[in-house]
Amino acid sequence: MAFVPGSELETRLDRLRRATAEMGLEGALLHGVTSLVYFAGTAQQAHLWVPVEGDPTLLVRRVLERARAESALDRVQPLGSLRELPGRLAGARRVGMELDVMPVSLFARYRAVLPGLEAADVGPATRSIRAVKSPWELERIRASGVAADAVVGEVRDALHEGMTELELSIVAEGAERRAGFQGMLRWRATAGFECPWVHVLAGGSALAFSFADTPFGGEGVTPAAPYGAGHRRIGRGVPVCLDFALARDGYIHDLTRTLSVGPLPDHLRRAHDVCVEVLDTIRTEARPGVTGDHLWRRSLEVVDAAGLADHFMGWGEDRARFVGHGVGLELDELPVLAPRQTAALEPGHVIAVEPKLFFPGEGAVGVESTLAIHPDRVETVTITPEELMVVEPGGPRATPPSA
Repeated sequence: MAFVPGSELETRLDRLRRATAEMGLEGALLHGVTSLVYFAGTAQQAHLWVPVEGDPTLLVRRVLERARAESALDRVQPLGSLRELPGRLAGARRVGMELDVMPVSLFARYRAVLPGLEAADVGPATRSIRAVKSPWELERIRASGVAADAVVGEVRDALHEGMTELELSIVAEGAERRAGFQGMLRWRATAGFECPWVHVLAGGSALAFSFADTPFGGEGVTPAAPYGAGHRRIGRGVPVCLDFALARDGYIHDLTRTLSVGPLPDHLRRAHDVCVEVLDTIRTEARPGVTGDHLWRRSLEVVDAAGLADHFMGWGEDRARFVGHGVGLELDELPVLAPRQTAALEPGHVIAVEPKLFFPGEGAVGVESTLAIHPDRVETVTITPEELMVVEPGGPRATPPSA
């Protein structure tokens, strides 16, 4: 049985044909893995040719038999080399390509084998199409949310004073695999970006900001990988931030929860309440027609009213300038809740909303839940409770693997 139903692929391909035609192109030639999974239902090495008129063809370099078994497309054919492309494109010259993720050297090869090629970037169009999830896709994101909830439960049960971030991260990583995590995440906008599956950041390590445009960095275990959990030991009464994405069947669910061994100081508990208030505000106001810029400004109003604007999404110059982002086959999908994001929300958008507050010398608190936009409501797809999770010191716990 094909990975993605044929009816699902046909709906997606129709939307791509319309977008390509509106750009005045003869078709789209897609090579990115995410687009192959989305429009063809397989991640095998291939090109997908989608003419504005006619049937799509999946041209496979390797592995042909796997592609034929995984894809519901009728036309799945071998491609010996790029030199065969002119014949497969039937002389088309005005072609849409994913120039936003294409290396210059690869584009030069296309230009060499396709004389007269007039290429236009269809990357923004494919991202816009993927941003609107079908019921079939939303069911998979819900399933990933159920698996993510199981991970949080295992981490909560294992947390104890004196263990290291790395030891707790090993618990979370193993729990992800046991819950069905596929073992990899896909990003798009940050070329060459590498990141761990799981962030476990205790106390001050949450303010060890790093290269990525994300709220959390982490000390990591080496400057060669300056990100994620390190060797810091978890003390009593300090915030422990668990931030992770879990993907099953390709589809990502993004989640953050704050835990502690023993109660947090009052001002950090209050800050966590403010994060939940930001999430509730967005949950209440997010609806079709509302923009990401509006929801960003409403988030600032909430934290400013609480006197915490300087702590929002980082500290000093090291602050992320967004409060939410789309999730799906990639972790950095549209829409984005950020300044100057004026595109309106649509039914089918799925957004991870992640308000966080940072305190130098103490750490960070925050929450992140994945929401789905429906025509008349917002669904909280995440099933994990959003309150602060306090583990009693000396209570029963699982024994984590040694790190």
